[in-house]
Amino acid sequence: MDSDEGEQRDGISVSMNIEGEYTDVMSKLRTEASGSRLLDPLVEDADELLETVQRINGGTRSALARQIAETSSLSDDPDAVVELLQVLERYDLVTLEGNTWMPGSRLQEVSQ
Repeated sequence: MDSDEGEQRDGISVSMNIEGEYTDVMSKLRTEASGSRLLDPLVEDADELLETVQRINGGTRSALARQIAETSSLSDDPDAVVELLQVLERYDLVTLEGNTWMPGSRLQEVSQ
């Protein structure tokens, strides 16, 4: 099984590839279950982190964690910031230059 085929159980395989503009991708990730939006906190944290990266024009994990709003689960948690940044990096929304996380090409496109 290829790494991008997904997990296979009982003969069923599921995989997903989401590409597109940031807002389109994030809207596809929103899921409703029993009237609640399960991924809203994740999307809100991702939005907050991307806004912070743009606002301070990049920063280290610690600097970003300090700058994030206290209402975010990422606030003052550099390890959690890096985990989410690594996911966002896959979508070219941020890029790591040395030890500084900078806006990625897609994030720069959206902000223009």
